[in-house]
Amino acid sequence: MTTKRDRKGTSSDCTVGGRRRRAGWAAAVALIGLFALSAITTAKPALAVNSELTQNQAAGAVRPRAAVPGTSGIIALRPDGKVFATVSRGTVRQWATATGRRGGAPLTGLAGTVNSVVFSPDGGQLAVATNREVALWDAATGQRSGQPLAGHDGSVRSVAFSPTGQLVATSGDDGTVRLWNRVTGKLVYTMNGHTGAVRLVVFSPNGARLATVGAGDNSVRLWQTSTGQPIGPALTVNPGPVYAMSFSPNGRLLAASGAGKVVRVWNTATGRAAGKPLTSSAGPVYALTFNRGGKLLATSSGGDNTVQLWTMATRKAAGEPLAGHAGPVRAMRFNPSGKVLATASDDGTVRLWNATTGAAAGPPLMGHTAPVWALRITPDGKRLISAGADNKVRLWRIPAPTPAA
Repeated sequence: MTTKRDRKGTSSDCTVGGRRRRAGWAAAVALIGLFALSAITTAKPALAVNSELTQNQAAGAVRPRAAVPGTSGIIALRPDGKVFATVSRGTVRQWATATGRRGGAPLTGLAGTVNSVVFSPDGGQLAVATNREVALWDAATGQRSGQPLAGHDGSVRSVAFSPTGQLVATSGDDGTVRLWNRVTGKLVYTMNGHTGAVRLVVFSPNGARLATVGAGDNSVRLWQTSTGQPIGPALTVNPGPVYAMSFSPNGRLLAASGAGKVVRVWNTATGRAAGKPLTSSAGPVYALTFNRGGKLLATSSGGDNTVQLWTMATRKAAGEPLAGHAGPVRAMRFNPSGKVLATASDDGTVRLWNATTGAAAGPPLMGHTAPVWALRITPDGKRLISAGADNKVRLWRIPAPTPAA
């Protein structure tokens, strides 16, 4: 999870429509691997260049457990999009998105297995959650900043900065959610309510709300950050685990999905249902994301490997499902303009779609040899970063689409 993104669009602002324009886009997207950013989790990681994705502070997804040793599903994108961080054998490394080369000091000497990494809103710090502690690190020097945020009894699963950067939220196996003062490192609130581990914490875009996912009780909870008090009762999506949740860009809605095929949407001020739920073609729904304006919601259907776009004003499907992947879609991101949707699948590919027409925006991006679990897009829409179960992180570059003659 990162913070506010640049609202300005560049190449990805263009609607990918028309035969000739799509052909130009396809040719441009096809591997521009300046580097082979292959296994970032190997002793000598090689970076590769390809492009496009920006992480939204208001959106998050529960990361599946790695099928192979390592933490290949972790990507942290600096808010300005110029640097991203990955985890390799107990070390957090920083990379420049423009070149795929090292982009900052590595963080070494981490205590335990890394579960979550995030940049502060100003990009000056990295928060790293492990199975032992949460620590803040100076991104420029790679040195610790102050004392660890100590208090959880057990592994810390998720960490997030508030949009202003004043607060840090953490959650862990002890069933608690904690808010910390970033400057002093002091505990502000301890929030109890979940039963069992809490796997994900996400701030709303204005920082007034915090949403959490419980792994033990399979519930979602909303909290008021100014008081540390819950907003309404625990929210249930479907029987079984919750796989993804996302705040709308204005923070008024929270959508979540899980093991079933129903996607539920709540009013974040009251914690009550906001309209009728959305029903995908086949569950489970592993991923969901809003576009920039919040008018569209994309959801994945694990049972038939498709993605459905929904019009939030009517709660109706916006066109036919996006079909093409040969495995469940695990991660999705809209580009900054909201006109292109990137999807990542168990089939080892990343696909780009025209969010207006539902047409494929070029051929699939191929390079991973195992399921792809994470995506990030830079604020300028020129780089896409993908990570998967093959312990590889790939950086893709997408030039502006070729205009029709």
